[in-house]
Amino acid sequence: MSSYIIPVFILIVIVIALIEKKNIYSLFIDGVINGVKTVYSIFPYIFAITIISGLISDTGILNNIKIFNIQGDILPLMIMKPLSGGASTALVVDIFSKYGPDSFNGMFASLIMASTETTLYVISIMSSKIKIKDMKLPIICGLIGDATAIILAVIITKFIV
Repeated sequence: MSSYIIPVFILIVIVIALIEKKNIYSLFIDGVINGVKTVYSIFPYIFAITIISGLISDTGILNNIKIFNIQGDILPLMIMKPLSGGASTALVVDIFSKYGPDSFNGMFASLIMASTETTLYVISIMSSKIKIKDMKLPIICGLIGDATAIILAVIITKFIV
């Protein structure tokens, strides 16, 4: 059933465009042009985030640090989550394979993934798309929200395990 959703959606769009007597081909080309412009405008930000996340995770700089009884394996996740969701997912998979999903680190990593946002990634995409110059306040608010979520994840995980 799910394999029919996209073709049915495309068919519905074509039927509506024909009913409204729109030029389907020119609308499609306009959409492609806008999509390429969007990719072109956000590519440097995505590239920078990918390089930074790769450097942090590959060097293992944070693996041997322990702060507030939190093992060093969680610190890269806490730093990476505001930057990149994909890199964070890879770090969580590593934590699960090393400690197990039911361990303190596994539950803590799960709570971090569920309660925080890729704040800097989202803000960089939005600022490049809508051309806002002063992004200090959204960044500060987003990072405060992420820090609050991490603190609550520590408290919740301490009570569970």
